[in-house]
Formats: sequence, structure tokens, C-alpha cells
Amino acid sequence: MWEKPKILVVDDEEVNLVLMEAILVPAGYQVILARSGEEALAAAVREEPDAILLDVMMPKIDGFTVCRQLKEGEATRFIPVIIITALDRWEDRVQGLAAGADDFLTKPVNEIELKVRLRSLLRIKKLNDQLRYAHEHINYLTRHVDDLLKHFDPLSFLTHPAREELIKQLFYFQKLAPEMVLVAFLEGDEKGQGAIYFLQEGRVHQERFSFSLLPQSPLAKILTLEGRSSWGNRSEGQEEIFRSLEGILAQAKVRRTLHNYVSYRQDSIWLCCFNYAHPVTSYECDVLRNLSTYSQFLELIAEQVKRTEEAFHYTLEALARAAEANDEDTGNHIIRVGVFAKELAEAMGCPRSFCQEIGRAAKVHDVGKVHIPSHILRKPGKLSPEEWEIIRQHPYYGARILGEAPRLKTARDIALHHHEKWDGSGYPQGLKGEEISLAGRIVALADIYDALRNKRSYKPAFSHEEVFKIITSGDGRVEPSHFDPYVLETFRKIAPRFEEIYESLKD
Repeated sequence: MWEKPKILVVDDEEVNLVLMEAILVPAGYQVILARSGEEALAAAVREEPDAILLDVMMPKIDGFTVCRQLKEGEATRFIPVIIITALDRWEDRVQGLAAGADDFLTKPVNEIELKVRLRSLLRIKKLNDQLRYAHEHINYLTRHVDDLLKHFDPLSFLTHPAREELIKQLFYFQKLAPEMVLVAFLEGDEKGQGAIYFLQEGRVHQERFSFSLLPQSPLAKILTLEGRSSWGNRSEGQEEIFRSLEGILAQAKVRRTLHNYVSYRQDSIWLCCFNYAHPVTSYECDVLRNLSTYSQFLELIAEQVKRTEEAFHYTLEALARAAEANDEDTGNHIIRVGVFAKELAEAMGCPRSFCQEIGRAAKVHDVGKVHIPSHILRKPGKLSPEEWEIIRQHPYYGARILGEAPRLKTARDIALHHHEKWDGSGYPQGLKGEEISLAGRIVALADIYDALRNKRSYKPAFSHEEVFKIITSGDGRVEPSHFDPYVLETFRKIAPRFEEIYESLKD
């Protein structure tokens, strides 16, 4: 099941090597032999032994020097070294301690004493290894979690893929990795659907399946431990639970003999890891529980942010609808302008977050019209200079309504700038070029396109082809110089999409 401890025996006398091998092999150890200090140093790195029995009196490199070099090596410093020597002066022991030796035995070696001291050092090494590996493992998982947090987007967060990505990290720290991981969604305590994950050729693969348990199955003892972990090593009993777990794997067409498991259930999610290369302890349970808790924490935050965002979007759209209540019947104008703006931003290669934001914020581009008297907005004829001056104030009103909140900055920019023109001939501020916000420059074209497509009291509805010609060639009132050249060029390339969108969202 688990590999036997490896003992590196170093001695330049063959008879001593044969003697040590005769003692250690029957005691359940793997024995590696080295006949010189040079061989010992190479074997220690290559074989990664669990302990080293080291003779002192050797040619070229003596045991003290070998021990010192082992303790200085990054890969070998934690391997316990027992110096075996015929030297019994206290000065020799001091020299051995100074070289980093963990224990001493005097020749001729007493077999019982050797085994006892070796077992003691191996227990200490095992604890040190577990502590060191746990420290490395925690640092590895922490780095992964930090990376997830840096890229965490609650609005696009998907619970299941995020949980699966965290679970996959269990495989990549080989020293503490399980052979398989089960992730199941329970339907009561006797049925569920899930997937088995396993590492193959350096990649994590999965097999999805459904499973059911017999009533009163011993596995129910595990599944009812909600919010708690359980674990077991087959050598320590729990045979019925291991057979039940193997039965679930068989339903996934995975037939394996299990020698340990770690299980954690929270709500309807059940996680179970199988066949670590070492006996499992509460540490593996803590790792599994913390990963599950972390994914649930992200899920909770994402759900709360999404609810807040949905309420925010609803409020924005309600505000936009309220602004249009006094205007002519423009139907889906605010929706279409948002979709047009998002389409332009995406085609321009803008960041994904900006594209999403402009699609939402563009809906309130005319929110300032709530301050414009309805008789002016609905006037069927030509506006007087005084009325036109009032209309030209609605971008200011819109910016004032939206205020200075950082979350509404894009919406405020759009409300204030969507009637500005690239050549400086727009209103309300007569801004020119890049003085106008990018969001304002994009929505300016989207708004013009939709306005020209719609019938108004003062104008007929134009076809897509007519609007395309007006925007790209001009008609005296609308000129190409009014638009950001890059926005205009992008519109030329994706104009057919504008027609598709308009037709799909037509009143």
C-alpha cells in the first residue's frame, strides 16, 4: 500500500554492508548501499532515503564530511543521519554533532538498539515531513486563492466551475495529493449526481455519473455529518464504509481498491478524496473543508453582488423610462441604444468590463429630459430658439441627476457628452476630440443611428441604408466630422449588426 522506509547504508567494508542489510530487510526496510562518501552523497539526492546509517572511517571523504555536506544540502538537510563508528571518544561525538548528526551508534552495533533508534528517528522525520509538506501545501493553496481573488468578478462568477477549479488544485501538490476526488450534489442522503476527478498524463480528467445508496448504508453515517469532516485509513478499520465508497465508484465505472478517504459535506455538496499516498489525518480534512468553505464564501459574495447589481440596473432602467415618459413614444429606444453602444465598444476592442458598463449606462443617456417640459418634448412643429435652448440643457440636468457617485461615472459621462461632437460643434459644452469621454463618443453615434431609424413628429423613419449613408457621408445636419473617426470606422465595419439589432428590438 505505502512504500517501505528507505535506509541508505554507507560503509567502505563489504561485511558491514551485508550485516546491515541482513538486519534491516527482515525488519521491513528498503536498503540502499553505498561504499564511499561520494556514492553516499549522490544516492542521498537520487533515492531520497528516509534515514542514513553512516560510517565515519572511509577513504577520501570521511563520514563527518559527508554528514556536514548532507546537512548543508537543500534536498538532503532533513534526512536523519545516524553515525556508526568504532570511535568512542567524546571529541568524536562533539565532531559528529557539529557536523549535524542526529544520533550515534558504536560498533559492533546492537541489533535491538539499532532498530529502536531507527524507528524513533523515522517517527521524527515523518512528523517533520508532514509539517514541511503542510507548510508548502498551505503556501501553494494560498497563492492559488490569492490569484483567484485578484481575478474574482462576482458578476461573472459561476459556482460549479469555481469549486471544480479549487478541487483540481488538490492534485497538483504531488506529495499530499489524492488519487481521486469525488464532487457530488446530493438529493437526500441516498441519491446524488456528481463527478470523479483524477490526474492522467498531467491533466485533470473527470467522469460524471449518478449514484444511489441502499437504505441504512454505513455511508449514511458520513453523509449525515453536515458541516463536519470524516476520514479513515483502511488499515485502521471501517471496512463497511470502504466497501460502500468502492460501490459508489463502481457506479461511476471506476473500480479501485481504496486504502484511505477524506470526506466533507456542506448543505447538498459532498466532497470526498481517495487514496492519498500516505495515511490521512485531520490535516487533509481541514484542507478539504477550507476549500469548500472558500468556494461557498465566493458564491455568497457573488450572489449578494448580483442581487445588488440587478436592483441597480432595474433602478437605472426605471429612471430612463421615467425620463422618456414626457417625450414622444420612443418604445425600445433606450434598450437599443445600450445594445448598439455595447456592440461598438466590443468591436473596438474595449475591455470587457467597459463594454458591459456602457451597455447598461447608455440607457440613461436622456435622463435629463425629466426636467424638460412635456409640451416642448412633444411639440409637433419646429422648436423656437428659446425652446431649443431649453432642450440643450438636458445633458446638464442628466449629469446633475446622476451625481458624483463613482459607480455612476460612466452613466454621468454619457448623459453629459452624448450630444458633443468630435469637431467641437456639439452641445452643451462644445467639447472637441478626446475632451469628450470615450463612452460619450460611442453613445453619440448609437443614439443618432436609432433616432434616425425612428419616426418622429418632425421627421420620417429612415431605412438602415439611408441612415448608414447619412452617418458616413453626411446630409447637412449630420456629418462624419461629428464622430470620433475610430468609432465611425468601427460602425462602417459592423453596420449590418446594427440593422439586425434594430429589427430584433423594433417596437
